[in-house]
Amino acid sequence: MDYIKSFEQDLAYYFSEVLEKPLAKPLWIYLSLSHKCTYRCQMCGVVNILQGHELSVPEVKNTFDVIAGWGWDLTVVLTGGEIFLRNDIFEIIQYGAAKGLKIEAVSNGALITKDLADKIISSGLKNIAISLDGAKEETHDTIRQKGAFNKAITAIKNLVESKLKSGSGPQISVWVTIMRENVRELFDIIPLVQEAGVECLVYHPVIVNQDDMQNTSSVARFWLKDNDIELLKTQIDKIVDYQQKHGLVAFLHDPYMWIRHFKGELTKKDWKCNPFVFLNVGPDGDVRSCGAAFGNIQKLGLDECLKTKEADQARRAMKNCQKPCLQTCWANPQSDSLAGIVDALIHNLKKDRLDKQSKKQLLLTALSKLTSYEEMFKNA
Repeated sequence: MDYIKSFEQDLAYYFSEVLEKPLAKPLWIYLSLSHKCTYRCQMCGVVNILQGHELSVPEVKNTFDVIAGWGWDLTVVLTGGEIFLRNDIFEIIQYGAAKGLKIEAVSNGALITKDLADKIISSGLKNIAISLDGAKEETHDTIRQKGAFNKAITAIKNLVESKLKSGSGPQISVWVTIMRENVRELFDIIPLVQEAGVECLVYHPVIVNQDDMQNTSSVARFWLKDNDIELLKTQIDKIVDYQQKHGLVAFLHDPYMWIRHFKGELTKKDWKCNPFVFLNVGPDGDVRSCGAAFGNIQKLGLDECLKTKEADQARRAMKNCQKPCLQTCWANPQSDSLAGIVDALIHNLKKDRLDKQSKKQLLLTALSKLTSYEEMFKNA
């Protein structure tokens, strides 16, 4: 493990926030290629906006060129809409992969036949995530569209079969959106996807406004209410117990925070966004982290977008946001505390079987990195 690289990136996120300067590059970059979709899901409003807009292949490739030039350990997530509606999707994926980028993709599975699954498995993706919002056909289809459940399950099976045949390929994941309609079935999704051969299962609490978390709301009918909270607690208990015994579920934060999320009780002490961690490029080219756009890749390069006056204003608004949304892509808790960053490095070095001289050299390198930020802080 490259402890110094991780240490340096965490320092960059920490001091970017403290100094309010873009010293760090994003950890997650979501490219919303198009808002065209096969469904009109209840909890998703993207099909209602920016129709007719679509990132062109040259725009995406140019963005990949910029990102690859950063030399930063990050992940690019291709999303939409339904990305496999695009005939040029594999040209996009393969270009990014050839640049050495970690590319992930999110799909509802509606179009993933055996032939398409073969292309996905051999494309160079690092992860393919299929959305599944119920253990029962009726539940998932009510949220999305009639027939959606069977198509999602078929997509998963096609991907698993293709990967087994190939012997390699992306991680096959399932993403579940937690909402009122499926709270009783959250645990039951586990045996369903485990049997199908899924390698990773992730739960996300629902949000109401995907474009602007600072204006999210709990008034939507799919938001968990008081009577649902105890059901959620029971589901979490069962999921945690399973995860501790068998793995499969990837907790991106303490799952019991979902309860406080739906109760509206989360504070910045529980969950704090780092405004330098996440970036989204919309199908119209607009660049944002959360809230208002602060640049457009059709007018400015991605690097220039990150340095605009509007970008500074957007990051300040995120820093002061009082609505913790529990969306993992905006947080980087390991960089919240300088003491925590140093402690993590020391802990990792202690458990590693390096000789004393190598550990000493790594600590001296880390001290040098820290000292450079200290000087920057003094001159701020």
